[in-house]
Amino acid sequence: MNTIKRNTLRNLIGVAVAGVALPLAFGSAASAGAATSSARTTMLQSMASEEKMAHDVYLTLGDVYTTRVFDNITNSETQHESSLLTLMRAYGVADPNAGMAVGEFASDEWESLYDTLVAKGKVSLKAAGGVGVTIEKMDIADLDQALAANPAAEISRVLESLRAGSSRHLAAFERVVSGRTGAGMGASR
Repeated sequence: MNTIKRNTLRNLIGVAVAGVALPLAFGSAASAGAATSSARTTMLQSMASEEKMAHDVYLTLGDVYTTRVFDNITNSETQHESSLLTLMRAYGVADPNAGMAVGEFASDEWESLYDTLVAKGKVSLKAAGGVGVTIEKMDIADLDQALAANPAAEISRVLESLRAGSSRHLAAFERVVSGRTGAGMGASR
């Protein structure tokens, strides 16, 4: 089993274990107050929307360009979404984008950002790589902000894993922007 699959499996197992432990821990932490619960709900829903937006942009651009980077990172974003949804279920947080198609979001802001980024990415492969850089930098900044709020250990572990993935995605998209994507990986479909 390669390192990426092994790490992904380890992360998913950790999230599944957290999904069992979180409701127990949450029950004992109910006195932490509604403000903490509200902030956690807002953060988790925002992160889920951001991961869906990234996934949907990369999926759409992957239909335009044959480079594997979009397929690989789209698959990774699916795993990111799954990790967040596991946390959200454990904390009783509704997925704001449940059942929505690619490019559809509960929030007009996320939908507008999706539309803008896809339009920019369709200009050229280099521009599409730049869109990936933009998304991953935004994601890293938002994850850093969420981690700075010192969330519960289970949430921190997932957010740190997502941040590590976003750092790898950023490096991959920077290679696309610089033209170092590998032979045969940059043609349009």
